[in-house]
Amino acid sequence: MVFIHCSLLNLNRTLTRSLMASLLAVIGILHGCNIIPIFSRQDPSPTPEITDADVNNYAKTVLNIESQRQIAYQKIQKIIGNSPPEIACDRPDSFKQLPTEAQKIAVDFCNNSKDIAQESGLTTSKFNLMTEKAQEDNILKKQIQNAMIELRQNN
Repeated sequence: MVFIHCSLLNLNRTLTRSLMASLLAVIGILHGCNIIPIFSRQDPSPTPEITDADVNNYAKTVLNIESQRQIAYQKIQKIIGNSPPEIACDRPDSFKQLPTEAQKIAVDFCNNSKDIAQESGLTTSKFNLMTEKAQEDNILKKQIQNAMIELRQNN
């Protein structure tokens, strides 16, 4: 139990929250939902240009994290025998009700998600900015959707 809480506390809380909100946002974008999480903190720096490479890195990151989320979800579901409760990487309490083996899977998913995001070539602020912009900008939203479709077709 101590190992799990220590690992969770070592997570970059801002990045983890952003990733989870971003995943929800992208899933919403892909499914045409209008309810998408909004970040309350604004980056004080000027808005950087979003390049095609940024769009591709963003799409790849979200798809990689989502595939890992699905695997973790299925493993946890198999352990507990039904649908897992809501698990949030930035809320260690959301892990408490899970059996120890399922807690380890959840912690591994959170750590892997953070690593995937850091290896994407996008800074946390750029990743968050793109998530926010995609909510407002239909052209960017379509670019991200197209990049995800292309990545799925090429795999």
